[in-house]
Amino acid sequence: MQVGNLYRLEGARVSMQLYGRIAIYLGEAFIHRSDGMTIENHKILMVGEACPRTIDRSLLKHMIEVTA
Repeated sequence: MQVGNLYRLEGARVSMQLYGRIAIYLGEAFIHRSDGMTIENHKILMVGEACPRTIDRSLLKHMIEVTA
């Protein structure tokens, strides 16, 4: 995954509201909890939206890079 690249969300685990949509990958967004646990999340910005979304790392394998 490269920050700034475009990706299409596809696959069985992708919700219907996100399926087939294109997003810009913004990078990692780790959460460091007070109990010492670190949660690996990632930020994406859906094309046409103003606010980025936080996704779980399990969705990364369902993001297909869009090439021109």
